[in-house]
Amino acid sequence: MTAATPEGSKSTHGPGPRAGGGPAAPGADAPAAYETHEATYAQDLLDLVETLLPGTVHQPGFLVRAAYHVPGPVDERILRQALDDVVARHGALRTQLVHEDGALRQRVLPPMPARLTVDLLAPGESVDDWIAEVTTRPHPSDEPPLLWAYLGRRDGAQGAREEAVLVLVAHHIAADAWSQDVLERDLAAAYTARLHGRGALPVDVMQYADIAVEDRSDKWQARIGEALPYWRDRLTGAEGLGLPAEHPDAAPGPTAVHPFRIDDGLRDAVRNTARRGRTTPFTLLLTAFVGALLPPGDAMVPVITAGRIPSEWHTVGFLLNVLQIRVDNPGPGGLVELRPRVDSRCREAYANDIPLIPVLRQNPQLLGRMTARDRVAPAFQMIVRPPARPSREPSALALDRMPLDTQPPLPIPLPFLWTMRWDDEPGGYVTYDAHLFGAAWMERAVATYLDALTELVR
Repeated sequence: MTAATPEGSKSTHGPGPRAGGGPAAPGADAPAAYETHEATYAQDLLDLVETLLPGTVHQPGFLVRAAYHVPGPVDERILRQALDDVVARHGALRTQLVHEDGALRQRVLPPMPARLTVDLLAPGESVDDWIAEVTTRPHPSDEPPLLWAYLGRRDGAQGAREEAVLVLVAHHIAADAWSQDVLERDLAAAYTARLHGRGALPVDVMQYADIAVEDRSDKWQARIGEALPYWRDRLTGAEGLGLPAEHPDAAPGPTAVHPFRIDDGLRDAVRNTARRGRTTPFTLLLTAFVGALLPPGDAMVPVITAGRIPSEWHTVGFLLNVLQIRVDNPGPGGLVELRPRVDSRCREAYANDIPLIPVLRQNPQLLGRMTARDRVAPAFQMIVRPPARPSREPSALALDRMPLDTQPPLPIPLPFLWTMRWDDEPGGYVTYDAHLFGAAWMERAVATYLDALTELVR
């Protein structure tokens, strides 16, 4: 790989080093003039995970990422300006998490230069290898802005169009999967505006710090108080529930990933069955998960949700929440019976959707379940894409998202996470602790799941 800068070396455009040399710990020695704000419940959840599993949340590999083919020429100067606009637009990208008087707080720093690294890809150099290399570099959680952009360029043959790949990496404490689409759209809009001389992207979205204010509002606190009795009732006696590990109580191991696809026929069958049954594809996907993987009887699955309402659709930040879905699993052969039970429990849980942190405060016995290594908490999520806003004009920066199934897994502080994608290429991937489960076990689990899903929609 050779660099594509006048100096002849890789160039990163971003804030300069701190005085004194090395990076500071989160929140250390920050100027007193920078105000702090209350943390969101989602940030409190991250802080709890870091307390239970030290070194997981703040480590520099806890990231979200997306890679894009960029057809046609890219103006690096305009791209840098557009990235600056995105960082200025979203305060979460300029936020440090600090502790003050025993409470977690968020410090939002003023607008600052974005980071852009430009690489000239050598002839024959694999784009996948380059993406894997840049996304596995350290990305510290305490050095805002928490967005890194990498542009890989390859000179085309004479008369051919230039090939470029753009990778956007954000630390997970500042962004989630939903945020990736927001960043993509805002970057394209900012690039187009700058190219046409219209100036900076407006800062006209709800800020992440404002969500923390709403979290602590009287109205939301009353809503939490109303829902807590439901969760106390649902979670009583749930401490021992979970997915039996293949190698119980094994020491923590490396993160592994097992991707899989859902063919078009099965995807269409899921959609049609959901429509006929007045339910959702999510309910069917979760039903197959419970029926295929969890032991018969009392079962509970932590379901990770996007945690957003319409006013927050265009906000970048970590807004994920967890709902505990508890259901009686009839076991093999009982999928038809299980589906309405899962549907009912999901509707109840979403009707009582409040942040997990107040639920855990009322049910502290569940904390041990979050880190158990004999029966792990089998987390499940379906990535939901935000609704697209109609574009007022064609974008001058076309971003064609690339699949990342072949890339190395990003560390996730959970022993078992089953993620479903339900987009143009539906499928999923299981991220898991390789000491608790083996690759062969995971391959059998995915095959069993796909069989159950097929039976459910037959």
